[in-house]
Amino acid sequence: MNDILRQPVTDASAWGPADLERDRSWDVELGAEHREELERGLKAVRQKGLDVARMTAQDFPTGPALRQLATRMVQDCRDGRGFIVIRGFPVQDHSADDVRLMYWGLAQQLGTCVSQDKHAALVADVIDRGQKKEPLTRAYGSKKESKLHVDLSDIVGLLCVRQALSSPPSVLGSSMAVYNAFVEEHPEWLERLYEGYPWDRFGEQASWEQPTTARIPIFSHADGQVSCRYNRNWITGAAVRMERPFSDDETAMFDFFDAAARKNSISLQLRPGDMYFASNYTVLHGKAAHEDEPDVEDVKRLLLRVWINVPGFRRFSDEPTVRYGLTGHGNIGWTGDELLGGHNLKPGHTRQLCREDDGIAA
Repeated sequence: MNDILRQPVTDASAWGPADLERDRSWDVELGAEHREELERGLKAVRQKGLDVARMTAQDFPTGPALRQLATRMVQDCRDGRGFIVIRGFPVQDHSADDVRLMYWGLAQQLGTCVSQDKHAALVADVIDRGQKKEPLTRAYGSKKESKLHVDLSDIVGLLCVRQALSSPPSVLGSSMAVYNAFVEEHPEWLERLYEGYPWDRFGEQASWEQPTTARIPIFSHADGQVSCRYNRNWITGAAVRMERPFSDDETAMFDFFDAAARKNSISLQLRPGDMYFASNYTVLHGKAAHEDEPDVEDVKRLLLRVWINVPGFRRFSDEPTVRYGLTGHGNIGWTGDELLGGHNLKPGHTRQLCREDDGIAA
C-alpha cells in the first residue's frame, strides 16, 4: 500500500481555470530565432538523409534559443503547472515529413522518445481513420470526444498541423486539482484510488505478454509528490476483459473523477503551428468531438504526437509500476535504435525507457 497523502496538493500543478487566466505565462510564442534554428536543424538532417527512426538528438543541431526553450519546457512540465503551450511552429510551406523531422528534433532535446502504438510509431499521426471505438479497442484521433486522460510516458507532446473546419478545442485539466477534490469531498475513496486497477492493452501486447496490466495506482505518493495515472477507457477495458464489472460505488468514484477533471480544465484552440507538452502525472488531456473535411488524407485534421521520458523527472512510490507498468508491451515503449535492431520482435530484450544521456537533463 502506498503512503496516502491526505492533505491537498498546494504547488503550481493544482490549478483551476481562473489561475491560468490570471497568469498566462504558460502560453508562449516562438520567435524568429527559434524558427531559424528549427530550419537549420531540418537542413542538417535532410543532408544526412535520415528519417525519424535513425535520427538522434545530436543529428539535429540546436542553438541557444532552442536549448533555452527545451529547458523551459521540461521545467514547466516537471516543476510548474505541468504543461506549456507553444505557438508558431513552422508548419506552413513544409511537407508533413519535414514537420515531423523538426518536431522530432525538438522532442529529442527533452529526453528519451519512445514508440506509441501497435505500429511502433515514434511520431504518431492523430487523424481520423474511421475506426469505431469498442470496449476492447484503442482508437485515438477519431471524430468523437476524447475524455480527459493521461498517456503512457512522462511527457506527451501534441502539434497541430491541420485543423478541422469546426476547430474542436483541445482540453487540459489538472489531475492535482482532481486529487484535492477527492481529499476534500471523498477521502473515503482514496485508499481504493491508491490501490488502483488493471489497464487493458487492447490487443496490442506481444504473443508472450498478458492482455492486461497489473494494478496501476490511479494516485500514488512519494516524497511529497502525488502522481496520477488515469484513463477510464483503458481501466474499463480491463474490467470488461476480466469480467469484473464495477460496483455502483466504483462507478460513482469514476464519475466524480471525470466531473472534477472537467471543472478544473481549460479549452485550447490549437491552430496550425500550435502545440502543447504536458506531464502525464499532473495533467490530463482530451478533446471535444468534431466534424472534419471530406475524407481526403491531405485535408483532414492532423496532429502529431510524441511520447517523451525525461531523466530524473519525478519521484515514484513504485517506479516499475507507476512509471513503466503501462508502457512496456508489444510495439510500445521502444526507442528508434531498438526498433531498428528488431528488439520488439522477440522476447528477451529489455526496453531502455529512459536513458540518462538523453535530453537536456543529461
